[in-house]
Amino acid sequence: MRGLLVLLCSPWLVTAACWLALTACLDEPLPPGPAAARLIVAWDPLACGEPHRVVVELEDDNGAPRSAGAPCSLGGVALDLAQYGVYRGRIYAWAIAAPIRSVTPLELTIDEPIVQWHVETPR
Repeated sequence: MRGLLVLLCSPWLVTAACWLALTACLDEPLPPGPAAARLIVAWDPLACGEPHRVVVELEDDNGAPRSAGAPCSLGGVALDLAQYGVYRGRIYAWAIAAPIRSVTPLELTIDEPIVQWHVETPR
């Protein structure tokens, strides 16, 4: 009789345990909405020289920072931006155990869903 009771109750216990575990996921904050614009920064990957990374750091008028980096040999990096407007920042090259170099300040006006910006290869 005890075996029959365990056999009948076990699916209910497993179901209840799963529901309790999954309800914890309901309190997670919603992910941010889709980006309003995408900035694609491109450079000549054949002019990179020694291996290093290129980083683009931007900040909007509200002070919200956005940054992305990629190996120079890829030739570009993309940033998703939350809103249209003016962005200020810098683009630079860096490598492990080496100082930041080729720092170029930038100011961009993002007024389209996709903006492509070609820069001189940061070395």
